Amino acid sequence: MVSIPPLDLRTGMAQETLLRRITNRIRQSLELEDIIRSTTAEVRSLLGTDRVMIYKFHDDGSGQVIAESIYENRLPSLLGLNFPADDIPPHARELFIKSRVRSVVNVESREIGQSPARDLNTGEIPCEEILYRPVDPCHVEYLTAMGVKSSVVAPIIYQDQLWGLLASHHSQARDVAEYELEAMQMVVEQLSVAIAQSNLLTQTRAKAEREAIINRIATLLHSLPTIVLQPALEATVAAFNGVGGRLCIRHNAFDFQHSIFKSLTECLIPGSNCFQLYVCGQQPIIPNPNIYPLLEQYSVWQEHYKSGQYSIWAIPDIYQDANLRIVQLVFQPTKIRSILMIPLHYRQELVGYLSIFRNEIDTETLWAGKFDPDNRQLYPRLSFDLWRESKKSQSQKWTDEEIELAEEISKHFASAIQQHELYQQVQNFNENLENQVHKRTLEMQRTAEQQQAVFGVINKIRESLDIDTIFKTTTKEVCQLIKSDRVSVYKFSADWGGEFVGDFEATSPNWFNESKLGINTIWNDTYLQDTQGGRYRHNETFAVDDIYKMGFTPCHVDNLEQFQIHAFVLAPIFIRKKLWGLLCAYQHTGPRQWKTSEINFISQIASQLGIAIQQAELLVKTQQQAEELTQTLNALQNTQTQLIQTEKMSSLGQLVAGVAHEINNPVNFISGNLTHINEYAKDLLSMLDIYQQKYPKPCEEILERAEEFDLEFIIEDLPKSLSSMKIGVDRIRQIVLSLRNFSRLDEAEMKEVNIHEGIDSTLLILQHRLKTRSESAGIQIIKKYGDLPLVECYAGQLNQVLMNVLSNAIDALEIYRKYPAEDPKTGKITISTTVEVMNDNVKSAVIHISDNGPGMPEAIKDRIFDPFFTTKPVGKGTGLGLSISYQIVVDKHGGILKCDSQPDVGTEFWIEIPIKHIVISRRGEAFGK
Repeated sequence: MVSIPPLDLRTGMAQETLLRRITNRIRQSLELEDIIRSTTAEVRSLLGTDRVMIYKFHDDGSGQVIAESIYENRLPSLLGLNFPADDIPPHARELFIKSRVRSVVNVESREIGQSPARDLNTGEIPCEEILYRPVDPCHVEYLTAMGVKSSVVAPIIYQDQLWGLLASHHSQARDVAEYELEAMQMVVEQLSVAIAQSNLLTQTRAKAEREAIINRIATLLHSLPTIVLQPALEATVAAFNGVGGRLCIRHNAFDFQHSIFKSLTECLIPGSNCFQLYVCGQQPIIPNPNIYPLLEQYSVWQEHYKSGQYSIWAIPDIYQDANLRIVQLVFQPTKIRSILMIPLHYRQELVGYLSIFRNEIDTETLWAGKFDPDNRQLYPRLSFDLWRESKKSQSQKWTDEEIELAEEISKHFASAIQQHELYQQVQNFNENLENQVHKRTLEMQRTAEQQQAVFGVINKIRESLDIDTIFKTTTKEVCQLIKSDRVSVYKFSADWGGEFVGDFEATSPNWFNESKLGINTIWNDTYLQDTQGGRYRHNETFAVDDIYKMGFTPCHVDNLEQFQIHAFVLAPIFIRKKLWGLLCAYQHTGPRQWKTSEINFISQIASQLGIAIQQAELLVKTQQQAEELTQTLNALQNTQTQLIQTEKMSSLGQLVAGVAHEINNPVNFISGNLTHINEYAKDLLSMLDIYQQKYPKPCEEILERAEEFDLEFIIEDLPKSLSSMKIGVDRIRQIVLSLRNFSRLDEAEMKEVNIHEGIDSTLLILQHRLKTRSESAGIQIIKKYGDLPLVECYAGQLNQVLMNVLSNAIDALEIYRKYPAEDPKTGKITISTTVEVMNDNVKSAVIHISDNGPGMPEAIKDRIFDPFFTTKPVGKGTGLGLSISYQIVVDKHGGILKCDSQPDVGTEFWIEIPIKHIVISRRGEAFGK
C-alpha cells in the first residue's frame, strides 16, 4: 500500500501552484480541449497516481474519456473509449449531482469512501472527512478487470447537471488524503468555469457563422429586379451540410380578374404552370407516370400545414413516420433519410417550400470492451479491450441551432419572393394592358370559329343514325374543340338516377385517374333524384369553375373528388319536351374558368344531340318491331313444325299400338293352343308307338295308308314343326312387345325408365335395315353399355330421338355401302352409355351414337338442327327429324344434343339427359344455336 504524506507547507504550495497553473490556463485559452488536456497532466503530477482522466457524459447516459494522463504506461489507455450508461448506476449519479459527492475506492481493503461537497438536505458544505463502508463486490471486480487498485472520482457539474467526472486511478492500493480531495474539488470547480467560458465561445462563434451565412444568402436574394435563387439554394444546402435541396415557389400566380395571388395549393395542382422549381444535389426519384410529378404536390405537405401554422418541420428519419409512407417510396432509391421542410410564408401566406436533404450515415463507436446490457446487473465487466460497434444507415438529427438558422433563412427567402412577385405583378399589369385589345380581337374570331364548329359537329352527328356512333362523334368533337379533359353523355333512368352512355377522354400527361369515368358507369345523384332533374328540367346549363368554391356539401365534393373532377359544365338534353339526359364536360387537371362562348357551344350541341337521339331511337324502334315480327314468324313456323310432328307421332303411335294389340290377341291364342297341340301330338305318337309294339303286324290296309302319307316322316317331323311354330310365335310376341315399348302410349308423362331397353327396342324395329341384302352388306351394331340408373324422362319422345339418330346413321351407311369397290369396309354403328356430370354439377346419362360413314362437311354440320334442312333426295326426308330431336332433348329435358363429324371419318351424336328432371328456363347454348 502506498502511504500519503500529510499536508505540509511543501504540499500546500504544490497544491496552490497547481490551481494557479490551471486558472492561468483557463484565462489564457478558451479552447476546452487544451484546458482539459493540461488539467489531467497537472492533477496526475500533483496526486502522483498512474492515470488521471476526464470522462464526459452523453445525452443517453453513456460517456467517453475525452482526456487522460498516464504515468509510464502503467495502466492501459482509455482515451476516446466509450462506457455504457449502466457502468454508473442511477443512485450514484444522483449523489454526484445533489451532494457533489467524491468517491474513493480501495480495492485491496474492499472499502469505498464518500465525501460530499454539500449536504443533501441543507445544501451546506460539510467537513472534508471521508466516510468509509464496504464496497460492492461487483464494483471491486469491475476495477480489478481494469487493473485499478485505488480510485478517486470527483463530479464535474455544469449548470446543475452532471457534465462529467474527474477520475484518478492507481495500479496499487493507495490511501487518499483529505487535502487531495480538496484539490480535486477545486479543479472540478475551475473546470466548470472553463466549460461555461468554452460554451460561450462556441455559441459566439456559431452565432457569427450563422449571421455570415444569413448575410451571404440575403445578399444573393435581395438583388432586384432579378432574383438569384439557384445560388441561394446551393448556399443554403451547404450551410446545413445537406446532400440536396429543393425550392418550390409561386410564379406568375397573380389573378388579374380578381386582383389576387393564387394560393400555393392552387399553384401546385397537377397541370398548373404557376410555380417554379429549383433543385440542387441529390433528389427523390418520382416514378413515371405519376399523377403528382412534383414532391411538393403530395398531399402530406398540404395536410401538415393546413392549420396555417407554418413552423419548420424537422424530420430526422422519414422511415420512422407512418404518415410519410407515400414519401418513403420516392426516397427509397436514394440514401436520403432526413428532411428539413422549411415553409416560406409572408404575412401568414404560404409562398413556397424550401427543403433540405441529408443522407444516412454509418457510425462507429469505440467501446471499452463489449458489454451485454441484459446481464449488466449480474456480472461485472470482464474485459476493457477495445470493441468497435458499427451501425449502418443512421439518420442525422436536426439540432435546435439548425432549426433557428432555418427560421432566419426562411424569412429572407419569403421576403425576396414576395418582393419579386410584386415586381412581376407590375410587369404583368403593363403587359396585360397591351394584351387586352389583342385578346378581344381573338375572342371575336374564336366566337365565329366556334359557330362554324357547331355547324360542323351537327353535320357529323346527322351523318349516322346509330346511337353509339352519335355518342362517339359528339363526345370526341366537343372534347377536342373546347380542349376539355373529358366529355360524356349521361342518360337519366326512370328514378332520375342514371349512367354514362357515351364518353371521350383526352390524352394528357398531367393527370391520372385510377377510377375513371366511362361508359356504363352508374352515377345516382340524390339532388337530381329528389328534384326529378333539378335545374336541368328548366333547360338551364350549369357551369362550375372550381368545385371547392361552390359551397357544395362534403358528400358531393367527395363524390367529385373520387373521379378527380375539379370543374365541369352540364347542359340538358331534351327529346321533345322530356328531359332525356345531360351533355357533360369535365376538367380533371384542375379548376377551369369556363368561357361564355364555351358554355353556349355546349348548350347548342346538347340541343342538336337531343334531335339526333330522337331520330336514332325511332330507327331502333322500327328495327325492333321488324325483328319482333321475324321472331314471331319463326315461332309460328316452329310451332307448326311441332304440331305436325306431334300429330304424326301421335297417329303413328296409336297405329302401332293398335296393330300390336290386334296381333297380340291371336298370337296369344296360337301360343296357348300350341302347348296343348304339342301335348296332344306327344300323346298320339306315344299311343301309336304302343300299337306298333303290341301289333307288330298290322293289316294290309293300315300299311298302305301309312305308306301313303309317310307315317315315319310325320312321326319325326311333327315335333319339329310344332317347335318351329313355337319359336315363330315367340318371335312375333317379341316384335309386338317392342312396338308397344316404342309407342309408349301408356307412358306420356315423365317417369323413370331403363334407357337400355329403349335402345334395344329401337334396334329391334330397325333390325330389317341392318341385315345383309343382295345389294349391300350388313351393318354391325357394337354396344358399350355402362352402368346407368333409371332416368327420369319422357320415354316415348326419347325413343323418337333414338329412332331419328339411328335412322340417319343407317341412311348414311347405306349410301356408303353402295360403292363397295371404293370402300370395302364394314359399316359399324357404335352405341355407348356412361354417367357424367353436366355444367351445373347435375348427374346425367350420356349416349354416344357413332358411325363410320361418309361424315359431313362443316357447312352442313352447322345446319343439321335447323327445321326443314335435309341433304336427302326429295321424298326421302322432311328435315324435321333432328330439329324435333333437338327440341325434345334440350327444351323438354334440359339436356344436350350435339354432333361431331368429319368427312370420310364418320359422325357421332352426343345425347345427354339429366338423370333427375330439372326445370328448363331457357334454351341450351352448348350447340351454337
